[in-house]
Amino acid sequence: MKKFFKALLVIGGTATAAHFGLKAYRRINGIVKLSKSLPEFLSNVYGETPKLDINQQMSLLSIKIGFSQEILDKHDDIENTVREYIDDFYPEVAKCSVDIEIHAKGEEEEETDIVEEIEDAIEESVDKIKDNVDEVKEKAEEVLDK
Repeated sequence: MKKFFKALLVIGGTATAAHFGLKAYRRINGIVKLSKSLPEFLSNVYGETPKLDINQQMSLLSIKIGFSQEILDKHDDIENTVREYIDDFYPEVAKCSVDIEIHAKGEEEEETDIVEEIEDAIEESVDKIKDNVDEVKEKAEEVLDK
């Protein structure tokens, strides 16, 4: 009887892992297809190819779309158009929370400066940590040699 429950538990765990793995695969596959088709769709609708940035975090999908200021002034419904497109053609992506940000193409330059500063700060911190680890290793070797 014990073997039966163990086999049942293994089969149930495998089925659950397969279910969630397939679900994640469908979502990621949908995001990949969306990243390829959305710029073409927006180009056909608005006449300009946008700068597109798509990021996935757990159950949050963040889409940043950059158009020229002229397009932003002419059209107020870009976010609604993107939401409807996602709902109609990518329902597996629409199930998670979708955050859409529309900005002018020139604004992304400011963001890259901040990202570069953060990356530099991280590199400095990593270097300090490596130095501290080396010091601890040296002290540990001294103690072990005694």
